[in-house]
Amino acid sequence: MIKGGVAVVAIAALAGCAGVAPAYQPSISNVQKLQSSGSTKVKVGTFSAKPGAVGATSISLRAASISSPVGADFGAYLGEAVKQELSLAQRLDSAAAVEVSGILLGNDIDTAVGTASGYAEAQFTVSRDGKVQFSKTKRGTQSWESSFAGAVAIPKAQQSYPLIIQDLLSTLYSDPEFINALK
Repeated sequence: MIKGGVAVVAIAALAGCAGVAPAYQPSISNVQKLQSSGSTKVKVGTFSAKPGAVGATSISLRAASISSPVGADFGAYLGEAVKQELSLAQRLDSAAAVEVSGILLGNDIDTAVGTASGYAEAQFTVSRDGKVQFSKTKRGTQSWESSFAGAVAIPKAQQSYPLIIQDLLSTLYSDPEFINALK
């Protein structure tokens, strides 16, 4: 009986825990950048993940992993983040001539002891009436103190994921060429 109980515990430990990333929380700074960039309305097009991209559908966090709470991959998470910030900036309009879309190229978190870090990289495109006005790759990063204890490090990494996306979008919204493409 004891052997069976030990086996169940060992299998559970090897399987790890799967969860979802926290819902995206818009950045006030990002929203303000969008508000000050002009008054043209923007629609959000397709956001997807590049097939086979690192972290496209799941990010490993030691013995755990997280997936997107939105859609089938983290590309959908990124699209929802853009949509939320455009909406708060009062720039979102599903009938707009200007469209922003994107492809998530990579997405990962390193839960190293001491300093953990993460990144997200995406190709963003802005089109007006179907004609490309802007297309660039942007990268967002974040680092934070981590712990040897997985019970501390894993939740901290999960909570840091939206901050990585905030940084990625901040680099996008800070690009004068992106802002000009929205006008």
